[in-house]
Amino acid sequence: MSISRLGRGGGKHRPCGNFVRLERLAAVALCAMIALAPVAVAKTLKVATVSPDGSAWMKVLREAGEEVQAATEGRVKLRYYPGGTQGDDTSVLRRMRAGQLHGGVLLTSAFSNIYGDLQAYNLPMIFRDLAEVDAVREKLDPVINAGFREHGFVSFGLAEVGMAYPMSTKRARTVEEARRLKVWIPQGDVGSARILEAFGIPPIPLPISEVLAGLQTGLIDAVTSPPVAALPLLWHTRLKYVLDLPLVYIYGTFVVSARSLRGIPEDDLATLERIMGEAVARVDRVNRADHDAARRTLEEQGLEFIALTAQEEAEWREYAAAAARNWVAKDVVSEGVYRQVAERLADVRASAH
Repeated sequence: MSISRLGRGGGKHRPCGNFVRLERLAAVALCAMIALAPVAVAKTLKVATVSPDGSAWMKVLREAGEEVQAATEGRVKLRYYPGGTQGDDTSVLRRMRAGQLHGGVLLTSAFSNIYGDLQAYNLPMIFRDLAEVDAVREKLDPVINAGFREHGFVSFGLAEVGMAYPMSTKRARTVEEARRLKVWIPQGDVGSARILEAFGIPPIPLPISEVLAGLQTGLIDAVTSPPVAALPLLWHTRLKYVLDLPLVYIYGTFVVSARSLRGIPEDDLATLERIMGEAVARVDRVNRADHDAARRTLEEQGLEFIALTAQEEAEWREYAAAAARNWVAKDVVSEGVYRQVAERLADVRASAH
């Protein structure tokens, strides 16, 4: 057989033709793989909060949202619904679980019936001052945040609102005197009701929007609130007395439902968690400064801070200690987490002496 006949395709083997066909098949397969590969679709997370536009929370969250969008090249966006337009915290959480919203900036009381250990810092009078708060949170925040995932949520961190003090239009020092007051709690707030129950104080539930009118008409004559909340809501204009006793530590969290993050590429998800985590930590620091300033402002506005005698304070603490034991016994807060908080506080108080 001559070379010329092979050149004209006269032989049985045609390596060049096979190679061309293989190239074409590879190209077709590659195109099919590209066509069938998952395409990263832009994800918009809808997040609601009662915090008004212009508040410290919203300023920081909007900046962080823009940063997330830029860092992910538009693949992840955040759309905010501030000012309670989607309802109170309980309503927002219900919408999240129904898939109507993806996330919320919520006070921990909204999770009372879902994630008990989130109430660990809410135990009545568990902290004597903010230095103790810092010591416990440094150790326990990672534990609390990790627990969210077990309940179908992802938390970007905890942010302080501040210590809540009993504030009233009438002077009251003892537990017995406080029981005669008409004390407001947020409507549907199981956690707040549980706290007042610990002291035998009957609550009057109202929407937060009706508190100022309630103080004006006498429907209620007392609230338990951080100074930073009482001022912008103008409650201080109707109040006269503040019991100088930190009754409960109030804090919130920025959470999203775990299912809302499905489909977001891992790199984008890491970017989202990093940026929003830094944002919540920034709000946490800002709120501490605001809390201290708000307390001073209440004093400047003429509200009288009532200092208790040692005996009066001991009575309040006795009821608070009984409440802690009761919460653990009823598994409102798990014994394991409560023990970690108590041990950390014991170490801090021992080192202070």
